[in-house]
Amino acid sequence: MLSTPPDPATLNIALLERLRSACGQFVSLVDLGGDRTRVWDDLDALTRFGFQIERHPYLGAAFRGPACRLCPDQIEHGLRPRTIGRRIAVWNRVSSTNDVAARAASTLANDGLVVLAEEQTAGRGQRGRLWTVPPRSSILMSILIFPPDELRALRLEAHAGNAWLTALAAVTTAELVTDWTGRDARIKWPNDVRVEGRKIAGILVERALTPAYLAGADGASGARHQGVVTGIGLNVNVDEESFPSDLRPRATSLAILGGGKPIDRSELARDLIGRLDVWYEHIMSLGPGVLNDPWRDRSEHLGNMVRVVTCDEELRGRLIDLDLDRGLTLECKSTRRSISDAFSPRGPELESSLRQIALSNVLALEE
Repeated sequence: MLSTPPDPATLNIALLERLRSACGQFVSLVDLGGDRTRVWDDLDALTRFGFQIERHPYLGAAFRGPACRLCPDQIEHGLRPRTIGRRIAVWNRVSSTNDVAARAASTLANDGLVVLAEEQTAGRGQRGRLWTVPPRSSILMSILIFPPDELRALRLEAHAGNAWLTALAAVTTAELVTDWTGRDARIKWPNDVRVEGRKIAGILVERALTPAYLAGADGASGARHQGVVTGIGLNVNVDEESFPSDLRPRATSLAILGGGKPIDRSELARDLIGRLDVWYEHIMSLGPGVLNDPWRDRSEHLGNMVRVVTCDEELRGRLIDLDLDRGLTLECKSTRRSISDAFSPRGPELESSLRQIALSNVLALEE
């Protein structure tokens, strides 16, 4: 069932933000404003939800720590979404947030829906791999959108599947991680965000199986709209011991990067949703190509020797460019043989050639 506070109306998030801004110092009840009894009741409600607030009869109140569970009111506070985040649902336990979002794709009213969960029992990543983290430790989020006709007109789906949605989530998440940790977050093809070679986030884009239909003037079913779900899993308050032993050398979290200090997941989720919405609006105005520079700049593979497996062949070369429309540009070395090779002490020469590979043809890319 939905994870909501007992009485959402009593959660005064503005009061909470005022306490947070004091950086651990006490704030008098007078400075907190309003009727003393009402302020005290609001503090009671915040404390019952799980926020750590110290109170003193003379000094007032001081913020000591975030709630361990996600707070829908805190996530929504201050958001001004155009699309992503217009509706936000927070669940205690689901099989997969992608599945919940996909089931909501039968109506266009859910365009921009964000689904968050404290725990997933069957979370999945690329190629069906399981995604498992302790409950109440991470951001497990899925976003449902209905890409407009203008994007479909660009024929990106024919060339690159939903690569632009993966790039949108990867770029946004990488920027978020960098801003929250001060570390350089990189994108590992096609859908992992890593810091210093260790995975901190994963992305999975899936089409919703049930399309939405816009009713015509006569009430009959009209235009068909296909929803797409973008899932993001971000390790937040996960310590090293919580990762499976085989993943510990290859995984990290925001808390680990921050020296063990717990992160306010509700504040983090609000920041991520806001950034996703801003980037999505840029794409609506300028097209997915606006992602090319940040997507390319954050690539973990750019400039390195890679192995690319396509539908038809396997190639090795240096990755010199990524572009959502043009695909990958690979500098390959091939043997150029001539009649003089047999007499040359150097043997056959190598010549370079550039190969353009459409994103839809790339099955694997690795160093």
